[in-house]
Amino acid sequence: MTKTEFMEVLQRTLAGSLGSGTVSGHMRYYQDYFDSQLAMGKDEMQITAELGDPRLLAKTIIEAAKREGMGGGTPEYDEVYEDGTAEPKGNGRVKAYRMPVWLVAVLVFMVLFVIVGMVTSVVTALLPVLLPVLAVLLVVRLVRNR
Repeated sequence: MTKTEFMEVLQRTLAGSLGSGTVSGHMRYYQDYFDSQLAMGKDEMQITAELGDPRLLAKTIIEAAKREGMGGGTPEYDEVYEDGTAEPKGNGRVKAYRMPVWLVAVLVFMVLFVIVGMVTSVVTALLPVLLPVLAVLLVVRLVRNR
């Protein structure tokens, strides 16, 4: 089984029983685990073989989360903190937010669009002044060359 297949099965299995914050925390952990093992020279097949069946792993994670009281929850309203726990507010921890990749891409596109629009506005505003100046400079250069 490849890393991609393993991660997809693990995520699908976890998503049905845990909140989105808890799932994303576990997915980050296993992504980091794969990265570290690959850096040590192991291949994907070895790593997935060592981890075993992702459905069994997910079942273990779900059972552990239920014992800790982290299971269930409404995925849209999960509160997940930097350490991956879902502890109540007021404990002095900083709340970590993750933006979806598509939203980041849209924001970057909008910023670039605004910058291009501003540059275009400045060039358009200066064009009536620059064109005569450039024309005069061209005429002067042509007259000097004769």
